Amino acid sequence: MGLKQRHILFMALGGSVGAGLFLGSGSAIQQAGTSVLLAYVMCGLVVFLIGRAAAELALSDPGGRTLNAFVGRYLGARMEFLVGWSYWLIWTLVCISEITAAGVFVRYWLPGMPQWAVAALLGAVLLGVGSRAVALFGELEFWLALLKIWAIVALILCGLAVILGHVGPAGGSASFANLLAPGVILPHGAAGFAAILPVALFAFGGTEIVALTAAETDDAARVLPRAINGIVGRIIIFYIGSLAVIMAIVPWALADAGHSPFVLAFDRMGLPAAGAAINAVMVLAALSACNAGLYATSRTLASLAESGMAARRFGARTANGVPAMAFAASFGTVLAGVVLNYFLSDRVFGYALQGISFLLIFVWGTIMVAHLRYRLTEDAARDGAAPVASLPGAPFSNLVAIAFLLAIGVDIVWGGRLYVPFALDAAWLGGLLLVNGLAARTGRQSRSRSSRSRSNGLV
Repeated sequence: MGLKQRHILFMALGGSVGAGLFLGSGSAIQQAGTSVLLAYVMCGLVVFLIGRAAAELALSDPGGRTLNAFVGRYLGARMEFLVGWSYWLIWTLVCISEITAAGVFVRYWLPGMPQWAVAALLGAVLLGVGSRAVALFGELEFWLALLKIWAIVALILCGLAVILGHVGPAGGSASFANLLAPGVILPHGAAGFAAILPVALFAFGGTEIVALTAAETDDAARVLPRAINGIVGRIIIFYIGSLAVIMAIVPWALADAGHSPFVLAFDRMGLPAAGAAINAVMVLAALSACNAGLYATSRTLASLAESGMAARRFGARTANGVPAMAFAASFGTVLAGVVLNYFLSDRVFGYALQGISFLLIFVWGTIMVAHLRYRLTEDAARDGAAPVASLPGAPFSNLVAIAFLLAIGVDIVWGGRLYVPFALDAAWLGGLLLVNGLAARTGRQSRSRSSRSRSNGLV
């Protein structure tokens, strides 16, 4: 049995709705006030376009493999190499971050337990599940993501009861009118709004993961378009709904990066015990994101091996279709990263995590360019027939998404002044180009020697 629509939907939700919403959204509220809602809507629509483009490409690829495979089909082997290894690195760093965060959250109950030990224990659970049949992985992701959704829905329903029913300690001051109070819409002006656009955009990271599941999904042509259409809408509702309720209950001035806005909201609703519950949800959120990330890293590494861009053994699959060696290698890299994170300074590791932003822009932008090339080269061959899961508004929507991604990249570098992460990502891509060039040169020399040997043997 393969992945079903509910598995695909909740896998992308699991990758997108992580600790960033439950913990990190406080800083976004503080920076942009209620304009953060508009930022999430805008970025959600752009990521919807990227997701639809990725799904269309995945279903057009007879091999039904991964992002890098269909990028290579339309943009060449070099871009396949760059995108594949960059996407693998993105999810590796995400997994390291999420499983490290899970270790921190668990220490809420076990303060004396080493952080690395907690991360290793939680990782062992993911290893045991991920190395089994893909359906078992899908089931775990479904239930982990569902628990997160229940927590968000509980906040929204409890918040609405307080706001509309004027009950609880926050009843007198809780109102949706607080969203439009003077100085709350753009507290730091246009600069504040621009500053949180990258945060909002990358909150949707993981939506494109559905394209990796085409080969392991039952009735992919029907399931993938429905999943993409449902994913972004649900994410926008969960983000917009929860943040709107939070800002109606928690005064804007109280939001900060050091506290979960969910905990603050439950406290003001007279439910302080919800803090422990939210901590448990954040553990599950981190595990869910890491679980989805291990799927992405293992399938991407296996695809690279199948294309001759990684060691062949990583392409080997078990009887149930799981790329066991690729999964084990990705898992080992994640655990090694957790240990390194313990020894490295926060600044060094923070740079690496910030670097995800530029690599994700590169991968998403490349997907849109590959899709544009696909439309230009395949339209004539289809004789007017509509492609499966077609991207609305293409090719105009491709250009809109690419322009938006470029603007976000410029905003990050000059507005956020993240020069070091940008330089690290540039060095990473440059290093990949060098390795790819050397590998191609070695391959040509090997073929040339082989050809001469055959020629000499014939003389």
